[in-house]
Amino acid sequence: MAEEKAAEAEEAPKKKGKLLLIIVAAVLVLTMVGGAAYYFLVMQPAAKAAEEGGDEDDAKPKHAKKDDEGSGETKKHKKKKKKKGEKEEPPAYLVLEPFTVNLADTEQEHFLQVSITLQVPGEAAAEEMKKQMAMIRDRTLKLLSSMKSSELRSVEGKQKLADTLIDQIAEAADDDGIEIPEISKIFFTAFIIQ
Repeated sequence: MAEEKAAEAEEAPKKKGKLLLIIVAAVLVLTMVGGAAYYFLVMQPAAKAAEEGGDEDDAKPKHAKKDDEGSGETKKHKKKKKKKGEKEEPPAYLVLEPFTVNLADTEQEHFLQVSITLQVPGEAAAEEMKKQMAMIRDRTLKLLSSMKSSELRSVEGKQKLADTLIDQIAEAADDDGIEIPEISKIFFTAFIIQ
């Protein structure tokens, strides 16, 4: 009899230990489920709203706000923020015919073959840019042929070329007294140096 009472006394602490372990595990699982629910219900809709052109400051939680520096756009050509309630048209892409140019290398002849796509604010802007295609291709050709292969081999060199090209096209339009839509970004869809 004494042995049975001793065995029951040992089982009581074991049961309490198991119960405590189950409670701790349940709390951890509920915390993870709550964190996942917060992410999917709060953070993802805010990110989607920001991508769809909503006001980023209103869409993101206060701790997630970021400055949009380093977006790949030149300071001269920052995107203008749309006012609330104003519908933002999706960007349009204007594909230029490929360029093949001699580069300005002096020690050895190098060629550049590049395909360029311009991102503009919408279809109407793309149609306006098509009317100025001769000026755009001329300025692009002159800029590309003035570059050296060593300047274009790095990612930074390509980004600098894109930024300079945006500025050069805008400058050429201003020189000719032509008003053209803003170029948001330039994409190189093929880039070969030989």
